[in-house]
Amino acid sequence: MLKIAGTTVKTPTELKIGRFDLSKSSRSASGKMMMEIIATKRRVDVVWKMIPDDELKKILDVINANKPFFTLEYPDAGGTKTMTCYAGDIATSLWHTKNGIRYWEEVSIPFIER
Repeated sequence: MLKIAGTTVKTPTELKIGRFDLSKSSRSASGKMMMEIIATKRRVDVVWKMIPDDELKKILDVINANKPFFTLEYPDAGGTKTMTCYAGDIATSLWHTKNGIRYWEEVSIPFIER
């Protein structure tokens, strides 16, 4: 289950979780690297394949109504996690119509922790 700003949205086809460190680094006069870890942040990349137009609109409407920052609740190791994030570049590709309903072939959204 995935929730954007408290709203449950269609279950994604793919969900990848990345964790990365924000650091401050420099070198001493002897050339030795020194590094300070400032924070560890998460990025959740979500992909929906063959998503109906109304489901995509719901996702985009929730993101737009809560910009710039909102909560994302997603499955992670040990249970469900929640983070405050923003949406990166939203990519949609080719749509098809079946039985009068438009489906988007692939939609991807990166959610990046604040």
